[in-house]
Amino acid sequence: MIVHLNRYVWQEANPEARAEADALIAGMEERLAGEPFSIPRAGARFLVARSYATTEAANEYLFPPESQTHDPFLFRNMDAAVRAVQLAIDDQKPVLIHGDYDVDGICATAILYHFLEGKVPKVSRFVPDRRKDGYGIATRAIEWALANNVGLMIAVDCGTSDGELIARLLDKGIEVVVCDHHEFPVDRDVRGIVLNPVGAEETYPFRGLCGAGVAYKLLQALEKVGVSGSVSSSEVLDLVAIATVGDVARLVDENRSLVRAGLRQINREARSGIKALTREAGLDQEITASHIGYRIAPRLNAPGRVSNPKPALALLCEENNTEARRLAVRLEHENNHRKELTKKVHDEVSSLIRDMGENRPSGGFVLSGADWDEGVLGIAAARVVEEFGRPTILITRSGGVGKGSGRSVPGVHLKEQLDRCADRLLKFGGHAQAVGFSIEPVHIELFQTEFTSQLASVTRELPKLPTLRIDSELEIDEVSMELVDFLAACEPFGYGNRTPVWKISGVEVTGETRYVGGDHLKVFGRARNGGKVNAIGFNWRSRGIDPVDLLGRKVDLAVTVKKGYYLKKYYPELHALDIRDSMTEGDG
Repeated sequence: MIVHLNRYVWQEANPEARAEADALIAGMEERLAGEPFSIPRAGARFLVARSYATTEAANEYLFPPESQTHDPFLFRNMDAAVRAVQLAIDDQKPVLIHGDYDVDGICATAILYHFLEGKVPKVSRFVPDRRKDGYGIATRAIEWALANNVGLMIAVDCGTSDGELIARLLDKGIEVVVCDHHEFPVDRDVRGIVLNPVGAEETYPFRGLCGAGVAYKLLQALEKVGVSGSVSSSEVLDLVAIATVGDVARLVDENRSLVRAGLRQINREARSGIKALTREAGLDQEITASHIGYRIAPRLNAPGRVSNPKPALALLCEENNTEARRLAVRLEHENNHRKELTKKVHDEVSSLIRDMGENRPSGGFVLSGADWDEGVLGIAAARVVEEFGRPTILITRSGGVGKGSGRSVPGVHLKEQLDRCADRLLKFGGHAQAVGFSIEPVHIELFQTEFTSQLASVTRELPKLPTLRIDSELEIDEVSMELVDFLAACEPFGYGNRTPVWKISGVEVTGETRYVGGDHLKVFGRARNGGKVNAIGFNWRSRGIDPVDLLGRKVDLAVTVKKGYYLKKYYPELHALDIRDSMTEGDG
């Protein structure tokens, strides 16, 4: 017998929702008198599971307004931000755009650069070096601005926690606009003209924008008062979409509308840099949010993780196809290196946790290593969270200062937990699900002890295994291109609008089941109605499942339905997320 076959606790939606699904199908077929919309039965069950059970709710979800965006002047400080940018343009002052080294900060910097380039005498763009500058606004950028007569600095995806550095510019008469989305500090002043939707006194109605989303709202506001840029705000929606998905912002409300519009732009006519990047990533099909999350964003993030983020920013600002291809090749090399470094850290951390056995902390993990690369700590932490279902913080002692990165689980606000340890940290920031910080090496051990204890107290009520939410049952003969096309209307999928997860019950595993590509389990079987099941579970070898032990066994599969692409043809493809001994009646 295979011990612990399933990796998750399966949380299933109401199995009695079939009557509601039938009613929804009928209602949508009569929709808008003359414009019926056909929903496959499996799709209707998914909508009911997500509480879109009425025709009105389903319509709103499937057909949101083309421009479901809020008035940018609902931001409390937008008037002041617009005046600052307008004054820089009118007085022809040099502008410095200070971004961040991740995909959000890079895209946000490119958005403002494209808009302002040619509108002022000089637009300088700066993205910090993770190793030289650490988290937030870089001191050397402030010193450069002071030495080079900059008239305005716009900080994007950073700045909320950097009041002391911003004050140096303000004291010299240099205005600063902050377009950020990170949590506000509890122990420091906030300076500059701050546009940040998560502020306690903020009046903007949607708190889920990423840094690039806030920069986009600034462009919208400028256009609204008649200030035009070298490009229109609509021309940078592709960058807003990449940043929003890549930063794992919630795909609801305004974000969903922005990402849908950005994806349309990418698929209609991608800019040179994105076209070159997708070519290197092997993407010659329609680009989806999933492609951004798993193929495009990691490549834009890679240089900032393993070397310097400048090539990624240059790629998004490049209009020459030849130079764009050269930069995309460089990003591909950087991404391959990032994968190697991530695997090293993850494998070591996973081994450390497994070796703890019964002494494994119940609340979460705070681990440190002597030679872990700081650029991949966040990715490695995210993989540990996925594997063990607990918040994880990883710290490297490879330099003179300890650098840490953490990822969380739903229900644990990691930034708030860090606030409680502020006196032990040199610098920190982030939000509920992700944080970064620096710490003196002499404080690491005590921090590990204290924070592990904190995590134990806040995770006491969480289940021991991570939860996998199942939306609906799925019969194998319902897996079709009709279902795939319906799911395309539900896009973009991601955080806040998770990809539908289905349960295929009572699959008898057959002998073709095997590992492919090294670590991926290809599951073949017979469904209850005799249909053939063919699903792939990515990176399952580490789970210790032997295909021989599965032969003839009846299992339930938790799957997603994807739009597969092979030899320039699309087909429905099943991705297996989890497997368990069958729970169907009579299967034992």
